[in-house]
Amino acid sequence: MSLIMTLSEKNISVEDVNNAEEKLALKLPELYKLFLLQNNGGVPEKYAIDFQAKKLRLQGDDIKIFFSIGGKVTNDITFKNKPINNSLPQGLIYIANTHSSNFIILSTREDSYGQVFYKDHEFEDKSPFDPINNQLPESIVKIADDFDEFIAKLYDPDE
Repeated sequence: MSLIMTLSEKNISVEDVNNAEEKLALKLPELYKLFLLQNNGGVPEKYAIDFQAKKLRLQGDDIKIFFSIGGKVTNDITFKNKPINNSLPQGLIYIANTHSSNFIILSTREDSYGQVFYKDHEFEDKSPFDPINNQLPESIVKIADDFDEFIAKLYDPDE
C-alpha cells in the first residue's frame, strides 16, 4: 500500500486503533488499520478515482480527505460514524469524503467485509444493502474489493 499523504494527523498506536474500534463497536479490516497506523488520515497526493456509477450518473470523484483517529473533531472517524451522524446501513463506516461532499465508505459486515464503496449524499435510498445478491441502495456503488485495491485505483489526474 503506497500512498503519499499530506496534512495527516499525529501518529497513533495500535491501542488508539483498538479504542476507536471499541467506540465504533466493530472490527476494522487489517489493511485499513495499517493505513491508519501509517498515515492517520490526511489528504492523498493521488486523489482521483474512476468507477462506473450509471445510477448516480458518475464516472468517478476526487478524495478530499481521509478521516483520522483523534485530531480535528470534524475529521475524526469516531465522530463521523456516531449514530446521530450516520445514515449508513449497519456495519458500513465513513472513511473519507470527496470534494463533491460525498463519501468513501468501508464495510465491516460479514457479507462484504473490507470492501470499499462510494456513497452519494443526495440520493434517498429505498433498496436494501445486499451485496451478496448484488443489490445496493441507490446512493451506494462498490468501487473495490478491499482497501489495497481502492488505494491502487487512486491517481493524480494531472499526470
